[in-house]
Amino acid sequence: MKKHLVFAPLCLLMLSACTQNSPLLKGHENYVGTWQNNHSELVIKASGEVTYHHQEHTEKSIANQTFSGAEQSRIKAHLSSFGDQSFSIGQDDFSQQFTIQRSPYQDDQGHWKMSVNGESYTRK
Repeated sequence: MKKHLVFAPLCLLMLSACTQNSPLLKGHENYVGTWQNNHSELVIKASGEVTYHHQEHTEKSIANQTFSGAEQSRIKAHLSSFGDQSFSIGQDDFSQQFTIQRSPYQDDQGHWKMSVNGESYTRK
């Protein structure tokens, strides 16, 4: 019986550590979720982990020839700062800043939207 008394609090402590919210998101909870547009996805978790994926198709014409390709970037890091006008993920050379043009809001149809780095996103 004594083993259970020691084991139960230890399990609760481990569980609370896994589900702990990032203090950087305090007051910015509306940003948590999966945000998408036609060529980007931004996932912000309550834990402060952020995943950003951007893919853009390009076409260039040179001397009557057309070249097409794709540029893509994928970043997965934790929040390093969060303010009313921007937030950052990662550290030093491995960081990315996101400028907030419009914070999350609900449109007339009840969809959550926001604008970051000049791109409009809808929360899925």
